[in-house]
Amino acid sequence: MCYHKSLAISAPELEERYGATLASSSANLPIYHASGYQFPDWPIITRQEPGKLQLIQWGLVPRWVKSPSDAAEIRTRTLNARSETIYEKPSYRTAAQKGQRCLIPVTGFYEWHTMGSRKFPFYITSADQPVASIAGLWDEWPDPETGELHTTYTLLTTDANPLLAAIHNTKKRMPCVLTPEAEQTWLHEDLSSRDVLALLADAYPASRMHSHSISKRITSRTDPSDVPEVMKPASYPELAPYPELFS
Repeated sequence: MCYHKSLAISAPELEERYGATLASSSANLPIYHASGYQFPDWPIITRQEPGKLQLIQWGLVPRWVKSPSDAAEIRTRTLNARSETIYEKPSYRTAAQKGQRCLIPVTGFYEWHTMGSRKFPFYITSADQPVASIAGLWDEWPDPETGELHTTYTLLTTDANPLLAAIHNTKKRMPCVLTPEAEQTWLHEDLSSRDVLALLADAYPASRMHSHSISKRITSRTDPSDVPEVMKPASYPELAPYPELFS
């Protein structure tokens, strides 16, 4: 699964990349590390408004949720959605059926390799796109107590390619990173459910990704992790015998 990502560019660079206007001046860019469990706002492009980068909160709250306490509980379980079941799971089914698709811009994401009782963090990027898009779904939830409309999103995952299967060796999942061609299809085309599932099942090629191990600052309880240093390479002797972890 994917709960940690970065967007380490400026707002003007992001707007130029997508040919879209950032709808809010409060976007806190660059972002070197964000955890999904902080439920951060993120610049998102929806299929319905492709000319805007809207700040939308990570952790999808479906429209049928009845109370703020229920909303707070469900969003901890909807940071990611398995792409194979988005037309089956109640939390995502309506958004998928209505074509509420979105692009989640990232400059990279973080995963952990498990070796016995130890975990080693990795930073993964696209080797040929400075900013890549992950496929997502979005939804709106009207708070019954205040009437405020909350817009939220989930990040879609698929079976890992060989590189991510080696790194993320406990789950063997990866985010649905889109090639430039798939990005345009996901955002602009009218797709059947079969088309959607086929597109999402096509994992981003390992040959077009770069990975390196990083320091454990990313999980430090004392040092901030939203800093450039968190992305820098760090070596571990234990990983040297496993070249398949690096690309």
